[in-house]
Amino acid sequence: MPRKTKKQTRRGNKEGSIYQRKDGKWCGQVLTGYNEEGKPVRKTFYGETREEVAKKVSGATHQVFQGEAKSFNLTDITVSQLVKDYLWTFKKPSVSDVTFEWYLFVQKNHIDTSIGELPAQSLNAYQIQMLLNRMSSEKNLSQRTLKGVRDTLNQAYTHAVKMKFIAENPVLDTKIPKPPRIMDEEENGKRIIPIHMRTTILEAAETNLPMKTVITVLMFTGMRIGEFLALIWGNVDFDNQIITIDRSLTHTCEYDREGNLSGRSNVVGLTKTQCSKRKVKVSHVVVSTLETWKAEMGQYVKPKDGRDIFAKDAVVFPNKEGNMRTYDGFRTNYRRFMDKHNLGDYPIHSYRHTFATMLLEAGTNPKVVQKLLGHRDVETTLGTYSHVLPEVFDGAADTMAAIHADMLDGSYKPTAGINYRR
Repeated sequence: MPRKTKKQTRRGNKEGSIYQRKDGKWCGQVLTGYNEEGKPVRKTFYGETREEVAKKVSGATHQVFQGEAKSFNLTDITVSQLVKDYLWTFKKPSVSDVTFEWYLFVQKNHIDTSIGELPAQSLNAYQIQMLLNRMSSEKNLSQRTLKGVRDTLNQAYTHAVKMKFIAENPVLDTKIPKPPRIMDEEENGKRIIPIHMRTTILEAAETNLPMKTVITVLMFTGMRIGEFLALIWGNVDFDNQIITIDRSLTHTCEYDREGNLSGRSNVVGLTKTQCSKRKVKVSHVVVSTLETWKAEMGQYVKPKDGRDIFAKDAVVFPNKEGNMRTYDGFRTNYRRFMDKHNLGDYPIHSYRHTFATMLLEAGTNPKVVQKLLGHRDVETTLGTYSHVLPEVFDGAADTMAAIHADMLDGSYKPTAGINYRR
């Protein structure tokens, strides 16, 4: 009896695939080859009907088998598709989950909703610049968001040029618009705690030891809240008044098949950047506050498993069970404290900004502030705290005026130890 022939249910290699998206449009893909890293290169087609896409796929498949499809172009790919493919294939393996989540946010909320459906091949600098201008003038979005959109597009198109999918990168001829106006003191106060409120907040925390510990340490060390929540007793040198910052509380992300965020898990990882790993010389106020907290934290922390809450690897500021606090959990407690005392709307990160501002207000060299904050370069510090710098430079001008006066009356004496002779 002759053997039955098995019906082929799948397309063969390089014969392409066709499917319908949730929005009703049809999509087809053809494998055209592999890039220098061995990654598959696919050509994608879109259409309103299956027949329309099938025709495009058939033609492309014929080219592949005939060896004619030697290069890949973006004619039938949207901007959204280009950016999404780049992020998931090349960006995700090279950045942290938190950073990748930011890129996805930029893509879905700003790129997809504005220019996402435009053909990637025809996107030009004018369209990108108009988008950035609208985001700045009409939506009044932050410089960080504008930079995020431009950087994301630029990276995707730079990669496309490198892979010879497209001839030129249209993002290179665009610029991020300057802010329509400089934030006034009231707006800036949401990020920098005003001088009079710094004392008010500290006084309100005097009767709340856990909150006093957090606020004092954050305001006078410039630590990020994730760095503080992950801080362990082994990294606190009371004798030399040094805190070693080499870890931080962060989270990992899980995504569904559509690329949507489906869950987060808190983990302890490295600091935000390699430069964020640092040793910070702290004041006696910080040391005294931590000593008091360590002496009395047994009243607030009672682990059921009997663990040693003062061990070198034990976190400095655990929850009542002795476990590491989550950022969201602590933020809720902090918000209740601020509301209870009518202290205003100052995010937790405000204490880091306030720390840097106080140093610059006191005339500290920005390079020193950079090292204390763990910034990669001083330009980051100068750009973030540019609102304080005019006062710093005004102070420098006054100092030079005083030196000039002393030189004229013969009373000027250089700082001890400095020799100006050649």
